[in-house]
Amino acid sequence: MASELRVTVHFLQPYSHGRGEEGLPEWPPSPLRLFQALMASSVGRQGDPERRARTVAALRWLERQPSPEIVAPPAMCTKSPYRLFVPDNVGDKAAKAWSMGRDASLADYRTEKDVRWVRLEGGTAAVHYIFRSVEGLDAHLATLRAAARSITHLGWGIDMVAGDASDATGGVDGERWIPGRHGGKTLRRPVAGTFDALERKHTQFLQRLDGGTFRPVPPLSTFAMELYARATDPAPRPFIAFRMLEAITGDRVSLDPRRRTRDVAAWIRHAAADVCEGWPFGRVEGLVHGHGPDADARDEGRARLSFLPLPTITPRSRTEGIARVMIAAPPGLDEELAWMGAHLAGHDLVWEGEPVALLDPLPPNDWVLLRYVMANDHWSTVTPVVLPGHDDRSPRKAERLVRKAFLQAGFEPEVVDSIKELEWRKVGFRAGVDLANRYLPPDKVSGPMFHVRVRFAEPLAGPVAIGSGRYRGMGVFAVQ
Repeated sequence: MASELRVTVHFLQPYSHGRGEEGLPEWPPSPLRLFQALMASSVGRQGDPERRARTVAALRWLERQPSPEIVAPPAMCTKSPYRLFVPDNVGDKAAKAWSMGRDASLADYRTEKDVRWVRLEGGTAAVHYIFRSVEGLDAHLATLRAAARSITHLGWGIDMVAGDASDATGGVDGERWIPGRHGGKTLRRPVAGTFDALERKHTQFLQRLDGGTFRPVPPLSTFAMELYARATDPAPRPFIAFRMLEAITGDRVSLDPRRRTRDVAAWIRHAAADVCEGWPFGRVEGLVHGHGPDADARDEGRARLSFLPLPTITPRSRTEGIARVMIAAPPGLDEELAWMGAHLAGHDLVWEGEPVALLDPLPPNDWVLLRYVMANDHWSTVTPVVLPGHDDRSPRKAERLVRKAFLQAGFEPEVVDSIKELEWRKVGFRAGVDLANRYLPPDKVSGPMFHVRVRFAEPLAGPVAIGSGRYRGMGVFAVQ
């Protein structure tokens, strides 16, 4: 049965000196740093062979687990370092001079060392490592708890901590760092074999002077790099965009958003399915059409493309006809989307067997396109949101459904909870946008429709599309 493990370290002082890649301050402390601290504090000090065997087994189990979420207090890195003067290990030279009656001072043998550190902010100095959906925790929890409670340092020797471990993962405060998310930083994590590599490294260190010859200890290489980003960090979705041109004349196409949004979304989806037939990335049914065993499940964990017609927005913020289209993907599908974009360029959009438009790739600095993808905190809909449920004419229930729509679209709970302003109504929030009920929803998509305006706590990059029709052109937002 899957369980959850939380390993917590409490910093006794509100600072950390640990360094990561290229000697820069590391915050939050990496999962590899935690693993090394657990190993150093528990295995090396364990004299009882049976307990040591249990500890080794627990750490070998831990190194095979997926990367943990990290919940840590916000921290600020110092803008400029402070300088220390560290005595060199040459006390024998000074002692020899003293024994011969000469003057000598250890102060003459010092090395300058510039130190940068991070200061922990907020009301807590605890860092939590939360391992989700782990198998076999019951066999190792007591051992890992004892190992965590034996930790005394995390980082430098002056970064003193107290540790603990538990299978209760609720009630933690701080910024949540999510593994596998772009837009943040890269942290080191253990992998299968890290324990053995650290043991070899320790043995090599103890034997580095055997036989009177110094043998440098090679750096640790058995670990992996994991992307991490805060839940509130923007995670821009990759996209490709095209303008629609008349197939014969090359003139720009402009279609009525009320009647044609669902049609244009269907055209571009079918074009994508055509060019992806037999592509090198596997099956396309789920990615393009949303077909598969989870078709009726919640969508936030599924990789699926959004086909978004883009009404034109004028410099005076007026919304006009659909002249552009976009295909947006979840983060991590950049390669697939680039392949699709190269094969869709010049492709026809077909309706009832006749070409209705030709796809011409948009330059990334297209003014209208930027209204849909640039980072901003104010956004409002150009096509209405189809709520994922019935509001029963209750404003309170409608707000819950709008927030649920943001969550289902992949926004993290911290982002949704920190929304500064949220409005919804039948009338649009920008000139040229029609009443929400006048838009034709896609087939098999039903529910109350509202235009929405939102102000996030921090600027977020688009594209933004929410609601039950977000894969097929409904609930599309543009910068307000």
